Amino acid sequence: SYWGEFSLEGIEVKVTPPKMDAFPGRPAAILPYFWGGECRIRLGKLVGRKPGQHYFPIHPGYLEVRDLIGNGMVVDLKRLSFQAQGLARQIFCGIEDMSDSSSLHDVKSLSYLKPGPTLVQLRLSPELESWKAAQHVIGNILPAKGAGLSQASDNVLDILKAAHWPEALKTNNALFGCGIASLLMGAADVPTMFSNYVTDMAFYYEHGYNYIFPSLESLLQKGLADPQALRTPGGRERREAICVGKQYIQGKIALERKAQNALDKSIISLSESSLLGMAAEAIARDFDPGAVINDLVFSSPGTDVVDIGCDLVNSEVMNSFLNVSDITDTGIVSEDVLRRVYDAYAATGARMLTQRWHEPVARMCTALYTWHIQNDRHMFFRRAILGRPKARKTAARPQREADFDEVFDEQYRTTGFHRPLDPEYACNGEETCNHVYHFLDCYQEEPLLRELWWILVVEPLDYVRGGQIDERREHDIVEGSRLLMAKLYSRGLVLEM
Repeated sequence: SYWGEFSLEGIEVKVTPPKMDAFPGRPAAILPYFWGGECRIRLGKLVGRKPGQHYFPIHPGYLEVRDLIGNGMVVDLKRLSFQAQGLARQIFCGIEDMSDSSSLHDVKSLSYLKPGPTLVQLRLSPELESWKAAQHVIGNILPAKGAGLSQASDNVLDILKAAHWPEALKTNNALFGCGIASLLMGAADVPTMFSNYVTDMAFYYEHGYNYIFPSLESLLQKGLADPQALRTPGGRERREAICVGKQYIQGKIALERKAQNALDKSIISLSESSLLGMAAEAIARDFDPGAVINDLVFSSPGTDVVDIGCDLVNSEVMNSFLNVSDITDTGIVSEDVLRRVYDAYAATGARMLTQRWHEPVARMCTALYTWHIQNDRHMFFRRAILGRPKARKTAARPQREADFDEVFDEQYRTTGFHRPLDPEYACNGEETCNHVYHFLDCYQEEPLLRELWWILVVEPLDYVRGGQIDERREHDIVEGSRLLMAKLYSRGLVLEM
């Protein structure tokens, strides 16, 4: 077979339909995990369908992204990616010009770049700067970000029977990033799911994987040319969109190297997600384009939220938290503003994570939390324990939701707008909420699910509240979560996980 040199036995799992009563709102019928028969199902349903009707539901809202994406075809994604490249080029050209003529510390913005994106020198508010300095005095210093190159443990690789997979695919960063995202989303068949993981590795070009693993480029090209995957619903569109995303990544890297030092919100966030292929496939399979692109846009702040401090120090220009007008208007990063921006982005993800969690790109977004923990880059728990003094200690009530164009105005400034989340999907806000208790009660015969919740939520919160750094405990939580997710996948508990 096309991928015959690699064992795929470990990902050929039997996934049974979940217990719908365990979930709020009893989600509509969810397609089989391996949906190779979807073509036949859809052909039957398409007969006699009226123009404009869709196989999957069209969700209310998401108006701005609907206008951006049009029909959601690859040509639309390419158009937006080209726009994002142009905006990025303006930024980096401005940095280069400014370095030739003046000090970055003396200039707030480049008037000659208007009405396009402008450059702003950012700094912490006096209060945050003072707090940070006090923390450093007592030794509370966040270590440098990790390389994200550690190999998955033998135990994890044994469970997934992945010991002989390509080296790039076996790092914790990749396996519990694009790898677990592909495994959560499913595919037409097992070989296509592996092929999708291979092609999604384009994401890691931004991490320099193509230099560290020289064979990655040829492997990626093989995945893009996979004849079986190209014949599956959305398979060709997925691979064409991956090429679009890869071009954006490589273009941005070239600009960063040249310049070495807030942008058109949705367009930039869309391309910055680096996972256009997932969205293109979902849209080609007839999922709601507006909802799909909303989810892809959300993945940018969903990643940037843990990088704010590092990106501020390293002059990263593409962080979606630091690019909002609330910050760029003054150049000051304050605690109050960061909370407002966080609340705005959280509201944009609320419906996705509570009502549409089972849709393809939403599944990828749900995996961002575990990826931050497991990827050997972000030291998630160290960040949490050092930052706990600044964290809110009470849950938001009522729980809120809103669309991107409602929480940000045309100048990318927070509006403060939100509406209560549908009561059917809102929980009581406890650390282990009523919805989780109900879910776990419905799956008492699967104790691994309870163990996963404990190691991803209960134990980390207990550790952070303790306030004492313990590297061994951090390692045990991280590796324990990897093992539990591998075990649950091997048991076919995909949606439940």
